Amino acid sequence: MTQGLAKGSLGQEMTGGQIIDRLSAGIPIENRIVNDPDITLMFPKAGEISYRLLFQKACNISLGKGQESQLQRMTVILQQPCEGNCEVEFDASVRWHGRQPFIDTRAGSVTIVEFISDGNGNYYGRLIYG
Repeated sequence: MTQGLAKGSLGQEMTGGQIIDRLSAGIPIENRIVNDPDITLMFPKAGEISYRLLFQKACNISLGKGQESQLQRMTVILQQPCEGNCEVEFDASVRWHGRQPFIDTRAGSVTIVEFISDGNGNYYGRLIYG
């Protein structure tokens, strides 16, 4: 991310204002500095949640159980440190739209993914940006 501009691995650009709009759209966001090799992201008791993960090392991400009989959405913003090179793996139980996204490990790069829990123990993921 340079001067308020994030560039995805496919060349698309998102300005600082667009990133702020995404973060302030009314969905709660939890910021985390990731120092652990394994983390679990939890769905809320109801509705949607967003996470902004600032990586310090490579990490495996698992999804916590969604609420039974509720359709829930989770947005995850993955941000590399200024050194980059923090690889990210997701839980194998996620069914990806197409294929699991490429997570850019270049210095300061941003990737945004979305997960949906169908309330029956199934998780679906898709790339939003990156």
